[in-house]
Amino acid sequence: MTKKVTYRCYYNKVFPIDAFGRPGGFYSLADLPIVKDDVLTRRGIVEAKNEEHQMYRVRDVDKGWEFWVPMADVSIPEMMYEGTSDGDN
Repeated sequence: MTKKVTYRCYYNKVFPIDAFGRPGGFYSLADLPIVKDDVLTRRGIVEAKNEEHQMYRVRDVDKGWEFWVPMADVSIPEMMYEGTSDGDN
């Protein structure tokens, strides 16, 4: 069962990489050759959680791509407060 949640996160995913070190292939509008596949760590927002399959639905912050990513490949940092050290702003 999928549960609706929202958290900021960092996720790891294998992307095809072009000659300039950027995500290429279907993830780019440039027609450059793919040099290799590599794991990139990107900023995202967890939008759903599937406990049964141990997956998060993550939306990329910069590009808006959406993926199901294994929970082991997603890190959700603890909330950081700006301003005072006790979080009372």
